[in-house]
Amino acid sequence: MDNESQGLNVSSLTDTVKSSIVRLVQNADEVAREVAGTISNRIKEITQSTFEVITQMSTAATGSARSAVAAADEVGADAIKVAVRLVTGAFDGTTEVTTGAIKAMQSTASGAIQGLADVGVDLEAAAARLAAETVKQAGTVSSEAVKVTREIVTGIATGASATATDSLTAVRSAIRGAIQSASESGSDVGEVAVAAVTGAMDGIKKVGGTATDTLQSLVTTAVEAGTKVGPDAVEKVKRALHESINGVDEILRRQETPPS
Repeated sequence: MDNESQGLNVSSLTDTVKSSIVRLVQNADEVAREVAGTISNRIKEITQSTFEVITQMSTAATGSARSAVAAADEVGADAIKVAVRLVTGAFDGTTEVTTGAIKAMQSTASGAIQGLADVGVDLEAAAARLAAETVKQAGTVSSEAVKVTREIVTGIATGASATATDSLTAVRSAIRGAIQSASESGSDVGEVAVAAVTGAMDGIKKVGGTATDTLQSLVTTAVEAGTKVGPDAVEKVKRALHESINGVDEILRRQETPPS
């Protein structure tokens, strides 16, 4: 075979190989798109299913806590004590609390507050005690006082908003209780203050409220609670709020400016 024939054959072979590679790449790309599409759709299905399950569990936890508090009151038990026990049960016999358990505290606290309102308990006192006891246990039993504070105050805010009482009064009381308890249990007062104010804002937004309108009241409450603890605590509270929450600077400035 001469060199010219060999060159044609090699050229033909090269074209064939190129064509095969192109088809292979195109097929692989198509398979990849199908696989990616299938995985994406499956993730969406799982995510939606998970969200629905979490929502159902949250609703069930709220209802169960509400019913348990009402049942306790019927038999003459201390309804607030039972509410605290329901929320803090996750700390029993452990030094670590899972993220899921912490998230569940929000729903349980919401139901507990609604149950306390159902039986005529003063929510201002109940919210303070519920927040204080939970933050205390979170600080002494685990290292999750900040996360717990946010979930508890959010739950108290949503629960109180579902009652006929002044929900903001209960929320402010919860902030005071959380900060006082943080100082007593050795948790970071500034971080707990931020978590309490943020949790209150989360709860207010959940029920359709405007957090901006109440931010000043929440910040003022946190600063007052810090002041009651002591000068070091109030400075930590102010600094943490300033560093973590938008809009706080102007509120703090107005508080520190003497009236003309």
